[in-house]
Amino acid sequence: MEKQMKAWIQTIRQLFSPEELTRLARKTGFIRRQRSLTAEAFLTLCAWGDGSLAKQSLQRLCAALTLWHGCSLSSEGLNQRFTDRAVAFLREVFFLLLLHQRPLLLSAMETYRTCFTRLRILDSTSFLVPADYGEDYRGSVSSGVKIQFEYDLLSGACLQLCVQSANDSDARFAYHAQHTILPNDLCIRDLGFFSVAALAEIDARGAYYITRLRSDMKVYIKENGQWKEWDWESLGNQLEEGESVEMEHVYIGHERLYVPRLVFRRLTAEEWQKRMAYVRKKEKEKGRRWHAKPSNKRNTTSY
Repeated sequence: MEKQMKAWIQTIRQLFSPEELTRLARKTGFIRRQRSLTAEAFLTLCAWGDGSLAKQSLQRLCAALTLWHGCSLSSEGLNQRFTDRAVAFLREVFFLLLLHQRPLLLSAMETYRTCFTRLRILDSTSFLVPADYGEDYRGSVSSGVKIQFEYDLLSGACLQLCVQSANDSDARFAYHAQHTILPNDLCIRDLGFFSVAALAEIDARGAYYITRLRSDMKVYIKENGQWKEWDWESLGNQLEEGESVEMEHVYIGHERLYVPRLVFRRLTAEEWQKRMAYVRKKEKEKGRRWHAKPSNKRNTTSY
């Protein structure tokens, strides 16, 4: 534990100087005058990688601050530091960390700038909260919170940051945020945000998207004026593990949404095992009993 904490503190100092953190803390009002609890100590405590902050008693957290940072603070004194200003401080640190990472991408970014207005990356994360929050934040089994975050990789700007119930739909959130999309935006989203209506709206706004295709989505090809459903299983049988094929000018769903390009790839054995483990975990979290159904389509992915 001692070795891990020292390494974590060193990582924090490699990313941010104490002066930089103090400046952010004063900017957000988290620190107004000299106190025993420094901005660096508070960040180290809140961002500690084992995720156990919410499970620790205030007395134990105060003991950790004394041990690692020499901060003398009472339990009530620490409790009073968890305020909206503390949230604002941590948010500023998060955004600054994103900006620190951008130089690593700048060489690739110049190419994207010539093609796209913004490179929008939308994702979400969910976690459980105490049952006391159940009235405001509902989950599939217990109380839960979901954070929606969208980031423009080209400018480093935060486009959306939203806190909602864990059982709220990603696809619904994405659809209701479509009004923020500009021509020549590139929207990159995970499978949870997939909906044909959302993709059609992105296209209508003159923007572009990269997304995985749901495995239950039918794909059609138009030949000689006739609709022909794409045979997933036959194509999957023709591909070797890890091999992919690109299809142009296809249509998806009963809406027959036109898609200029669709990439179809057969998973490797290792990728397939990981996918099945993920499916079993999700079904268990929802209280469902999972039964494997042999299918070549399940052993492939499309985007």
